[in-house]
Amino acid sequence: MKFCIRDDDTNYYTGPSVLESVFGSIWDDVPITLACIPMISPDSDALVKPTESLPMPIGENEELVSYLNDRLRDGSVELALHGYHHDAPNGDPEFVSGERLAEKVKDGRDQLESAFESTIQLFAPPHVRLSNKGVRAVQNAGLDIVRGYGPRPREGQLHPKWWASYAKFLAFYARYRKEFRYPFPIDYGTHREVYSHRLNRQTDLDWCKRAFDYIESKDGVFCLSVHAHGLNQTGQKKLEEMVSYAKQHDPDFVTASAAIAEFNP
Repeated sequence: MKFCIRDDDTNYYTGPSVLESVFGSIWDDVPITLACIPMISPDSDALVKPTESLPMPIGENEELVSYLNDRLRDGSVELALHGYHHDAPNGDPEFVSGERLAEKVKDGRDQLESAFESTIQLFAPPHVRLSNKGVRAVQNAGLDIVRGYGPRPREGQLHPKWWASYAKFLAFYARYRKEFRYPFPIDYGTHREVYSHRLNRQTDLDWCKRAFDYIESKDGVFCLSVHAHGLNQTGQKKLEEMVSYAKQHDPDFVTASAAIAEFNP
């Protein structure tokens, strides 16, 4: 099986110390997929408190850029695109009700690839939600998706493989509901997706370990989702315990994009 960790909300306001405190004891063994906000807005609903009155590009945090480029060189992180402003236009997540989504995907990807020594292959939707046009903006840019749950019917695309894959996902969901995530990356024809298990201070570790065991029995992909900005000491301890539990089972520790690319159904 494969094991990966995705962290959301790295942005202009992120200090290297935040990432170091959460992942410093982990990412030499387990590479972290950092989902980055390229242009965080003053009214962002991410787990940070913006202090500037204008949207701030992540590339202007020179300390963070230098730090993450070092990490990219040693292979301990990869970067993914996590929305654009990470705001909530009209009260809904950015890639549900936002405008100019295709433009935002292109510009956001360009910003990340310009600032960092990285090729962006993944999109992590803010609040795990996408509209039909949000999916199109992402897939037309050639990006795959990592998120907590699978698509909603409104996301349906005019591709025969999309509906066949979605039927397979729905059959799984009808049986397990939210007990387990679908254990493999799914190819929707237009793009691929992998699903993750949220871990924070409130997470039931027994549930998380059961989910891991289930996916191990299928030789699938187990992905953890965390938010370093909101992970307190209790949450960090649970993350470390989950990584320790995984190590006992000797999975392949990979990035989220590698988990998708290397999976052979």
